[in-house]
Amino acid sequence: MGLARIGLGSNAGDAVDNVERALDALERLGTVAARSALYRSPPWGVRDQADFVNAAALLETALDPRELLGALKALESELGRVTTYRWGPRVIDLDILAYDDLIVDEPDLAIPHPRLAERAFALVPLAEIDPAFAAALDALGADDRRPVQRIRASAARRRTIVNWEETLERVRSAAAFCASAGLTRFRIEEEDLAIEVRRPARPARPVVPPAPADTATHPNGARLSGNGSTAGPERANIVLRAEFVGIVRFARPTVVAGSLVGEDRELAYVEALGIRNPVRSGGAGRVCDIFVNDGQAVEYGQPLFSIEA
Repeated sequence: MGLARIGLGSNAGDAVDNVERALDALERLGTVAARSALYRSPPWGVRDQADFVNAAALLETALDPRELLGALKALESELGRVTTYRWGPRVIDLDILAYDDLIVDEPDLAIPHPRLAERAFALVPLAEIDPAFAAALDALGADDRRPVQRIRASAARRRTIVNWEETLERVRSAAAFCASAGLTRFRIEEEDLAIEVRRPARPARPVVPPAPADTATHPNGARLSGNGSTAGPERANIVLRAEFVGIVRFARPTVVAGSLVGEDRELAYVEALGIRNPVRSGGAGRVCDIFVNDGQAVEYGQPLFSIEA
Protein backbone atom coordinates (compact mmCIF):
# COMPACT_ATOMS: atom_id res chain seq x y z
CA MET A 1 0.00 0.00 0.00
CA GLY A 2 1.19 3.49 -0.82
CA LEU A 3 0.28 6.81 0.77
CA ALA A 4 -0.69 9.42 -1.82
CA ARG A 5 -1.28 13.09 -1.04
CA ILE A 6 -4.13 14.32 -3.25
CA GLY A 7 -4.95 17.96 -3.93
CA LEU A 8 -8.53 18.87 -4.86
CA GLY A 9 -9.93 22.08 -6.34
CA SER A 10 -13.12 23.42 -7.96
CA ASN A 11 -14.49 26.81 -9.07
CA ALA A 12 -17.39 25.89 -11.37
CA GLY A 13 -20.96 25.23 -10.25
CA ASP A 14 -21.34 24.35 -6.56
CA ALA A 15 -17.62 24.21 -5.80
CA VAL A 16 -18.06 23.09 -2.18
CA ASP A 17 -20.29 20.19 -3.20
CA ASN A 18 -17.94 19.28 -6.05
CA VAL A 19 -15.00 18.93 -3.66
CA GLU A 20 -17.03 16.98 -1.09
CA ARG A 21 -18.25 14.55 -3.77
CA ALA A 22 -14.69 14.11 -5.02
CA LEU A 23 -13.47 13.36 -1.49
CA ASP A 24 -16.15 10.69 -1.17
CA ALA A 25 -15.28 9.26 -4.61
CA LEU A 26 -11.62 8.84 -3.57
CA GLU A 27 -12.76 6.05 -1.23
CA ARG A 28 -13.19 3.89 -4.33
CA LEU A 29 -9.45 4.10 -4.98
CA GLY A 30 -8.36 3.08 -1.48
CA THR A 31 -8.86 4.42 2.04
CA VAL A 32 -9.07 8.15 2.69
CA ALA A 33 -7.05 8.23 5.91
CA ALA A 34 -7.49 11.98 6.43
CA ARG A 35 -9.17 14.89 4.70
CA SER A 36 -8.51 18.55 5.32
CA ALA A 37 -10.93 21.37 5.88
CA LEU A 38 -12.18 23.27 2.84
CA TYR A 39 -10.39 26.49 1.86
CA ARG A 40 -11.22 29.35 -0.48
CA SER A 41 -8.37 30.80 -2.56
CA PRO A 42 -7.96 33.23 -5.48
CA PRO A 43 -7.47 31.70 -8.95
CA TRP A 44 -3.96 30.87 -10.14
CA GLY A 45 -2.60 31.84 -13.55
CA VAL A 46 -5.79 33.31 -15.07
CA ARG A 47 -7.20 35.83 -12.61
CA ASP A 48 -10.49 36.64 -14.32
CA GLN A 49 -12.55 33.75 -12.94
CA ALA A 50 -14.26 32.65 -9.73
CA ASP A 51 -12.34 31.79 -6.56
CA PHE A 52 -11.46 28.16 -5.99
CA VAL A 53 -12.46 25.82 -3.19
CA ASN A 54 -9.51 23.60 -2.26
CA ALA A 55 -8.83 20.62 -0.02
CA ALA A 56 -6.31 17.82 0.42
CA ALA A 57 -6.59 14.15 1.29
CA LEU A 58 -4.27 11.35 2.38
CA LEU A 59 -5.13 8.27 0.35
CA GLU A 60 -3.88 4.80 1.26
CA THR A 61 -4.02 2.92 -2.04
CA ALA A 62 -2.81 -0.24 -3.73
CA LEU A 63 -2.58 1.64 -7.04
CA ASP A 64 0.89 2.64 -8.21
CA PRO A 65 1.39 6.31 -9.26
CA ARG A 66 0.68 5.64 -12.94
CA GLU A 67 -2.48 3.65 -12.15
CA LEU A 68 -3.57 6.30 -9.67
CA LEU A 69 -3.16 9.08 -12.24
CA GLY A 70 -5.42 7.23 -14.65
CA ALA A 71 -8.01 6.59 -11.94
CA LEU A 72 -8.03 10.27 -10.91
CA LYS A 73 -8.54 11.41 -14.51
CA ALA A 74 -11.45 8.97 -14.82
CA LEU A 75 -12.98 10.39 -11.62
CA GLU A 76 -12.63 13.94 -12.94
CA SER A 77 -14.57 13.01 -16.07
CA GLU A 78 -17.20 11.15 -14.04
CA LEU A 79 -17.70 14.19 -11.79
CA GLY A 80 -18.25 16.48 -14.79
CA ARG A 81 -14.90 17.98 -15.71
CA VAL A 82 -14.51 19.03 -19.35
CA THR A 83 -11.35 20.28 -21.03
CA THR A 84 -11.24 24.10 -21.38
CA TYR A 85 -7.99 26.08 -21.41
CA ARG A 86 -4.90 26.03 -19.21
CA TRP A 87 -5.58 27.35 -15.69
CA GLY A 88 -9.21 27.88 -16.65
CA PRO A 89 -12.30 27.14 -14.54
CA ARG A 90 -13.05 23.50 -13.79
CA VAL A 91 -15.70 21.45 -12.01
CA ILE A 92 -13.02 19.40 -10.27
CA ASP A 93 -9.25 19.07 -10.34
CA LEU A 94 -7.50 16.08 -8.74
CA ASP A 95 -3.71 16.19 -8.50
CA ILE A 96 -1.13 13.84 -7.02
CA LEU A 97 0.90 16.20 -4.84
CA ALA A 98 3.19 13.46 -3.48
CA TYR A 99 3.32 9.68 -3.23
CA ASP A 100 5.32 8.17 -0.36
CA ASP A 101 8.88 9.42 -0.91
CA LEU A 102 8.90 8.67 -4.63
CA ILE A 103 10.41 10.96 -7.23
CA VAL A 104 8.88 10.58 -10.70
CA ASP A 105 9.83 12.76 -13.68
CA GLU A 106 7.92 11.77 -16.79
CA PRO A 107 6.29 13.92 -19.50
CA ASP A 108 2.77 13.53 -18.06
CA LEU A 109 3.57 12.61 -14.46
CA ALA A 110 5.80 14.47 -12.01
CA ILE A 111 5.96 13.55 -8.32
CA PRO A 112 6.19 15.52 -6.09
CA HIS A 113 4.09 18.10 -7.94
CA PRO A 114 6.65 20.46 -9.51
CA ARG A 115 4.89 23.66 -8.35
CA LEU A 116 3.77 22.45 -4.94
CA ALA A 117 6.30 24.64 -3.07
CA GLU A 118 4.86 27.74 -4.77
CA ARG A 119 1.17 27.08 -4.17
CA ALA A 120 -0.33 28.05 -0.86
CA PHE A 121 -3.76 26.79 -1.97
CA ALA A 122 -2.27 23.27 -2.10
CA LEU A 123 0.18 23.48 0.82
CA VAL A 124 -2.22 25.00 3.39
CA PRO A 125 -4.71 22.10 3.35
CA LEU A 126 -1.94 19.52 2.89
CA ALA A 127 0.07 20.75 5.88
CA GLU A 128 -3.10 20.57 7.98
CA ILE A 129 -3.24 16.77 7.64
CA ASP A 130 0.44 15.96 7.00
CA PRO A 131 2.98 17.73 9.27
CA ALA A 132 5.78 16.70 6.89
CA PHE A 133 4.78 19.65 4.70
CA ALA A 134 4.64 22.26 7.48
CA ALA A 135 8.18 23.45 6.77
CA ALA A 136 7.40 23.97 3.08
CA LEU A 137 4.34 25.98 4.04
CA ASP A 138 6.36 28.15 6.45
CA ALA A 139 8.85 28.85 3.67
CA LEU A 140 6.10 30.50 1.62
CA GLY A 141 5.73 33.40 4.01
CA ALA A 142 2.66 35.02 5.52
CA ASP A 143 1.79 37.14 2.46
CA ASP A 144 1.45 34.08 0.25
CA ARG A 145 -0.56 32.13 2.83
CA ARG A 146 -2.95 34.93 3.81
CA PRO A 147 -5.27 34.76 0.73
CA VAL A 148 -6.07 31.09 1.46
CA GLN A 149 -9.01 31.24 3.87
CA ARG A 150 -10.55 28.28 5.68
CA ILE A 151 -14.26 27.90 4.93
CA ARG A 152 -15.30 24.97 7.11
CA ALA A 153 -14.41 21.45 8.13
CA SER A 154 -15.01 18.71 5.61
CA ALA A 155 -18.36 16.96 5.92
CA ALA A 156 -16.75 13.61 6.72
CA ARG A 157 -15.11 12.92 10.04
CA ARG A 158 -11.33 12.90 9.80
CA ARG A 159 -9.72 9.49 10.23
CA THR A 160 -6.23 9.34 11.63
CA ILE A 161 -3.65 6.88 10.32
CA VAL A 162 -2.90 4.46 13.14
CA ASN A 163 0.48 2.82 13.65
CA TRP A 164 -0.94 -0.50 14.88
CA GLU A 165 2.41 -2.02 15.87
CA GLU A 166 3.12 0.92 18.18
CA THR A 167 -0.47 0.96 19.45
CA LEU A 168 -0.44 -2.75 20.31
CA GLU A 169 2.82 -2.33 22.21
CA ARG A 170 1.21 0.46 24.23
CA VAL A 171 -1.80 -1.76 24.94
CA ARG A 172 0.50 -4.48 26.26
CA SER A 173 2.35 -1.97 28.46
CA ALA A 174 -0.93 -0.60 29.79
CA ALA A 175 -2.17 -4.13 30.54
CA ALA A 176 1.06 -4.98 32.39
CA PHE A 177 0.84 -1.79 34.45
CA CYS A 178 -2.83 -2.47 35.22
CA ALA A 179 -1.97 -5.95 36.53
CA SER A 180 1.13 -4.90 38.50
CA ALA A 181 -0.67 -2.00 40.18
CA GLY A 182 -3.68 -4.11 41.09
CA LEU A 183 -6.01 -1.92 39.05
CA THR A 184 -9.17 -3.19 37.39
CA ARG A 185 -9.35 -0.35 34.87
CA PHE A 186 -6.71 1.86 33.25
CA ARG A 187 -7.27 4.41 30.46
CA ILE A 188 -4.94 6.57 28.33
CA GLU A 189 -6.25 9.38 26.14
CA GLU A 190 -4.12 11.35 23.67
CA GLU A 191 -5.76 13.48 21.00
CA ASP A 192 -7.66 11.04 18.72
CA LEU A 193 -6.35 7.87 20.42
CA ALA A 194 -7.85 6.27 23.52
CA ILE A 195 -6.59 3.02 25.07
CA GLU A 196 -8.54 1.39 27.89
CA VAL A 197 -7.58 -1.80 29.68
CA ARG A 198 -9.95 -3.56 32.05
CA ARG A 199 -9.67 -6.75 34.02
CA PRO A 200 -12.17 -8.30 36.41
CA ALA A 201 -11.53 -8.34 40.12
CA ARG A 202 -10.53 -11.79 41.37
CA PRO A 203 -13.78 -13.70 41.90
CA ALA A 204 -14.60 -14.77 45.42
CA ARG A 205 -14.68 -18.47 46.14
CA PRO A 206 -18.16 -19.98 46.03
CA VAL A 207 -19.75 -20.13 49.45
CA VAL A 208 -20.64 -23.67 50.54
CA PRO A 209 -23.72 -23.74 52.77
CA PRO A 210 -23.15 -25.34 56.20
CA ALA A 211 -24.11 -28.98 56.58
CA PRO A 212 -27.46 -29.71 58.21
CA ALA A 213 -27.42 -30.47 61.93
CA ASP A 214 -27.94 -34.20 61.43
CA THR A 215 -24.80 -34.56 59.32
CA ALA A 216 -21.11 -34.60 59.99
CA THR A 217 -18.30 -33.62 57.65
CA HIS A 218 -15.78 -36.18 56.41
CA PRO A 219 -12.15 -34.99 56.21
CA ASN A 220 -12.27 -35.30 52.40
CA GLY A 221 -14.99 -32.64 52.24
CA ALA A 222 -17.95 -34.95 51.65
CA ARG A 223 -20.89 -34.88 54.04
CA LEU A 224 -21.84 -37.87 56.17
CA SER A 225 -25.57 -38.24 56.45
CA GLY A 226 -27.29 -39.53 59.53
CA ASN A 227 -27.08 -43.15 58.33
CA GLY A 228 -23.34 -42.88 57.72
CA SER A 229 -23.49 -42.66 53.89
CA THR A 230 -21.56 -39.96 52.08
CA ALA A 231 -23.08 -37.21 49.99
CA GLY A 232 -21.15 -35.10 47.52
CA PRO A 233 -20.00 -31.60 48.58
CA GLU A 234 -22.13 -28.62 47.58
CA ARG A 235 -21.21 -27.35 44.14
CA ALA A 236 -21.44 -23.84 42.68
CA ASN A 237 -20.96 -23.02 39.02
CA ILE A 238 -18.17 -20.64 37.96
CA VAL A 239 -19.11 -18.27 35.16
CA LEU A 240 -16.20 -17.27 32.92
CA ARG A 241 -16.66 -13.79 31.41
CA ALA A 242 -14.96 -11.83 28.64
CA GLU A 243 -12.20 -9.59 29.96
CA PHE A 244 -11.94 -7.62 26.72
CA VAL A 245 -14.18 -6.35 23.96
CA GLY A 246 -13.40 -8.39 20.84
CA ILE A 247 -14.12 -11.58 18.91
CA VAL A 248 -14.30 -14.90 20.77
CA ARG A 249 -12.58 -17.89 19.13
CA PHE A 250 -13.01 -21.39 20.51
CA ALA A 251 -9.88 -23.44 21.24
CA ARG A 252 -9.37 -26.80 19.57
CA PRO A 253 -10.63 -29.37 20.28
CA THR A 254 -13.83 -27.43 20.89
CA VAL A 255 -15.57 -28.11 24.18
CA VAL A 256 -19.30 -28.80 24.33
CA ALA A 257 -21.75 -28.82 27.19
CA GLY A 258 -20.86 -31.78 29.37
CA SER A 259 -17.13 -31.79 28.52
CA LEU A 260 -14.75 -32.43 31.38
CA VAL A 261 -11.87 -29.95 31.53
CA GLY A 262 -8.63 -29.71 33.48
CA GLU A 263 -7.61 -27.02 35.92
CA ASP A 264 -5.95 -24.75 33.36
CA ARG A 265 -7.62 -25.73 30.09
CA GLU A 266 -7.84 -22.97 27.48
CA LEU A 267 -11.45 -23.01 26.34
CA ALA A 268 -11.25 -20.06 23.96
CA TYR A 269 -9.60 -16.72 23.45
CA VAL A 270 -10.87 -13.19 22.84
CA GLU A 271 -9.10 -11.43 20.00
CA ALA A 272 -8.83 -7.71 20.74
CA LEU A 273 -6.64 -5.28 18.75
CA GLY A 274 -4.75 -8.25 17.33
CA ILE A 275 -3.93 -9.62 20.80
CA ARG A 276 -5.00 -13.16 21.76
CA ASN A 277 -6.44 -13.09 25.31
CA PRO A 278 -6.97 -16.69 26.55
CA VAL A 279 -10.06 -17.79 28.46
CA ARG A 280 -9.07 -20.60 30.84
CA SER A 281 -11.21 -22.93 32.90
CA GLY A 282 -9.75 -21.74 36.20
CA GLY A 283 -10.23 -25.17 37.73
CA ALA A 284 -11.15 -28.76 36.90
CA GLY A 285 -14.80 -29.43 36.28
CA ARG A 286 -17.56 -29.95 33.78
CA VAL A 287 -18.76 -27.45 31.18
CA CYS A 288 -22.41 -26.76 31.99
CA ASP A 289 -23.28 -23.97 29.57
CA ILE A 290 -21.75 -22.22 26.57
CA PHE A 291 -23.28 -18.76 26.14
CA VAL A 292 -21.58 -17.66 22.90
CA ASN A 293 -20.79 -18.92 19.41
CA ASP A 294 -17.38 -19.26 17.81
CA GLY A 295 -16.52 -16.00 16.01
CA GLN A 296 -19.07 -13.92 17.93
CA ALA A 297 -18.36 -10.33 18.98
CA VAL A 298 -18.44 -9.98 22.77
CA GLU A 299 -18.52 -7.11 25.24
CA TYR A 300 -16.50 -6.71 28.42
CA GLY A 301 -18.02 -8.83 31.20
CA GLN A 302 -20.24 -10.89 28.88
CA PRO A 303 -20.70 -14.52 30.07
CA LEU A 304 -18.85 -17.08 27.94
CA PHE A 305 -18.87 -20.42 29.79
CA SER A 306 -20.29 -21.90 32.97
CA ILE A 307 -18.13 -24.52 34.75
CA GLU A 308 -19.32 -26.87 37.51
CA ALA A 309 -16.32 -27.33 39.79
